Amino acid sequence: MEYEHRKSKLFFLFITIISICLIFTYQSHTVEIKRDHGWYTQPYVAPLFGLGILAFFSFIKLLLVIRPIEGEKSLLESFVESLGYYRMVFITGILFFVYVNSITIIGFTLSTMLFVLSIVWLSRLISPIWVLNTFIAVALIVLIFRVGVNIWIPDVALYEKLFSGETLWFMNKYF
Repeated sequence: MEYEHRKSKLFFLFITIISICLIFTYQSHTVEIKRDHGWYTQPYVAPLFGLGILAFFSFIKLLLVIRPIEGEKSLLESFVESLGYYRMVFITGILFFVYVNSITIIGFTLSTMLFVLSIVWLSRLISPIWVLNTFIAVALIVLIFRVGVNIWIPDVALYEKLFSGETLWFMNKYF
């Protein structure tokens, strides 16, 4: 393997460790749902499956690149050098963290709109058609999940300060 392909040793080590830690600590991050009627899937099944695949393949990749080559940089130097290649992954991860934590503060619709617009902007899709597509996609998501599936998000702190009565109920249900 060439030296250029081996730059991300520490990155694969990091991903392997994080995914294994998340697999072992999933019980503190999820709840178990008990239902008496019909077949259902627990909320942690898909994330555990995805984390298992991520841990497996990052471990395989780590095994392929971990063998040292004479004269190559240390793991830490290689990791710092390879961060530039993964900056969009880190930016997207930070944006997703901010998005998830902002839902209960400014609402699902506004948070989702800002998150999707920022991802579209990072993808350099700046034309008005993409902004329109974002508005349409978020409106469809809200209609499907709020009206069709009847999934409710906890009340929004901003709405509770700004609205009351029926207006508060409407805003929490549809925005």
